[in-house]
Amino acid sequence: MHFPPLIFVVILGIVGLVLCDAQMSAIQIEKLIVKRFEEMIKKYDSKIALLEEKVDSQEEKIKILKLHCIDKISNNDDEGQKDFQTYYIELNKTRDDSYEVMLNTGSHGNSEQKSVNNYEAKKRIVPVPDNSGIVAFCAYMTSKEISPSLHHVFVFDVVKTNIGSAYNRNSGIFTVPIDGTYVFTWSIFSDAHSYIFTQIVINSKALTGMITDSDEVGDYHSTTGVIVATVDHGDLVYVRTHPTTLSHGNVLSSPLHGQPSFSGWRL
Repeated sequence: MHFPPLIFVVILGIVGLVLCDAQMSAIQIEKLIVKRFEEMIKKYDSKIALLEEKVDSQEEKIKILKLHCIDKISNNDDEGQKDFQTYYIELNKTRDDSYEVMLNTGSHGNSEQKSVNNYEAKKRIVPVPDNSGIVAFCAYMTSKEISPSLHHVFVFDVVKTNIGSAYNRNSGIFTVPIDGTYVFTWSIFSDAHSYIFTQIVINSKALTGMITDSDEVGDYHSTTGVIVATVDHGDLVYVRTHPTTLSHGNVLSSPLHGQPSFSGWRL
């Protein structure tokens, strides 16, 4: 009979004790074995808990860095533009969607610039335009968002449609591949006794917002926002929490009760 190495060591230790005290009864031996295995399980449970804490800490750092980049872009900070560019490239390296990344600094000289809300937004990273002109995406969120913070960008991680390959399921950001007029819509589900303030944003400008409110009832509520906007090649569109008014509670995601979604298409 073959034993895993760790169990084999435990058994050898117990056998050694038994040999030292041949008078031990079968019940005493059984209790000793159970005790040793309980100690071993407790030890590994502790290690697993430490690893989970490290993972949670790293995820929080990633969220903070993402907000840091977006805030700097909003304030027309060149360093923030570079940080966001690096962040966006790293995300695209892990994408399942097959689209290339273009840098608009080649034969055109300087980066293409445009004025948005009195600041110059440098459009450096954009998907390759689809020659058909058809652009449409639809994605939903698979996990609950626990107490989302201010200025939190929602990531809709499961993509059902991505014609034009312009939506990034890792960042939650849609990068406009072709100039035009688009319809954007997002749905949010609030957990029981929760209220969630959300906005749809183009670059750093919030176009409109909504509240999903189930604060005074022990039930789930949902709201959907729809907007039609004219956008340009390279604009960033995403859904976030309100930057100054804090939400309360959780964003619900459940296959039974509903899952938050983000969609858009070019007219």
